[in-house]
Amino acid sequence: MEATGPYLNSALAKNEAVEAGYDDAVLLNTAGHVSECTAANLFVVRDGVLATPPVSAGALDGITQDTVVRLATDLGIAVERRNLPRSELYAADEVFVCGTAAEIVPVALVDGRELNGPGPVTSKVSAGYQAAVRGEDSRYHSWLTPVPSGG
Repeated sequence: MEATGPYLNSALAKNEAVEAGYDDAVLLNTAGHVSECTAANLFVVRDGVLATPPVSAGALDGITQDTVVRLATDLGIAVERRNLPRSELYAADEVFVCGTAAEIVPVALVDGRELNGPGPVTSKVSAGYQAAVRGEDSRYHSWLTPVPSGG
């Protein structure tokens, strides 16, 4: 029996990470640059600048990644979409992942190395995200579709 599919690598990487005691895996592209996690986009903060891998690095062109980029920009945080070498995860001031289901989650450990977190940038972006998705920030009301409560 042969196993194939677009999410097979992610599923195998997630299983391996969990077996090693981690919550998720960081996926690298063929050039060795950070692509994404198994079901989330990844961001690093270094010297106050937020960076995330571009689609050309294999990152999911996701709505949550775009949301974080927009929110961070609106909050006055510099954002870059660029290739991230794996070593940048170790040297980062902060690292977080984002996804529709996960929302924004600070990363505490990469390859056994402890990271600072959540730091001020992660906290600021997370608070902005929560305000946007809960309808507390009127700038983002167009992003939301109200769902009537059952009755």
